[in-house]
Amino acid sequence: MASKASTKAPKKPKVPASKVAKAKSAPTADKPKVKAASATVATPSRTPAATRPAAPPKPVIIPRGMAAVDDDDVLMAHGGGSHGYGRCGGRLLGSRLEQTLCDRLSNAGVAHSHSPRHFEVRVTDNQVAAYAPMLVLRGRGREGKSVVVEACEDATSPILKKISAFRAQYGQEFYVILVAPDEVLDDAPVSAYDESCSATSMSTLISRLAE
Repeated sequence: MASKASTKAPKKPKVPASKVAKAKSAPTADKPKVKAASATVATPSRTPAATRPAAPPKPVIIPRGMAAVDDDDVLMAHGGGSHGYGRCGGRLLGSRLEQTLCDRLSNAGVAHSHSPRHFEVRVTDNQVAAYAPMLVLRGRGREGKSVVVEACEDATSPILKKISAFRAQYGQEFYVILVAPDEVLDDAPVSAYDESCSATSMSTLISRLAE
């Protein structure tokens, strides 16, 4: 009798469960890993204000000259000026008239100094101020006195009171020549000068001083 052929399919070999778990967890070679972008955006760092370099200081502009309108300031001299009339011997020139006097005296060879000394003068019984002669001639005198040349362009200038007070206290040592426009000389007190000269006659005065 012929034997019957077996109809059952052969059994597949069993794979251990540990190997199956590793196969599922292992990444596939054809799918590269992609990292998710971070939701937070980095902000640029800011330097604390305390560590920032300080801004360079702004330049301070100091005027070349200041008008002596405050008689209470004992450091003020003859007054003057303003916007650059040059220098002579390291001293600032306070007005155009002083600059003209300086130039003509220098051209004539007359040695002089600008505000070489300060004097304390009593303007009133209760008021003391500082006065510095505008120009003092060197080695030249009148009546045995040192020559002081003052220039004034305003009849209301407080310098006239200072000159009068200066002459009252030091008149035995100094001879004061006042140079000013004619309208100023008309109103200037006689106590402010020993000799007056109009600004238009300055050349005659310089020639006489140069002799």
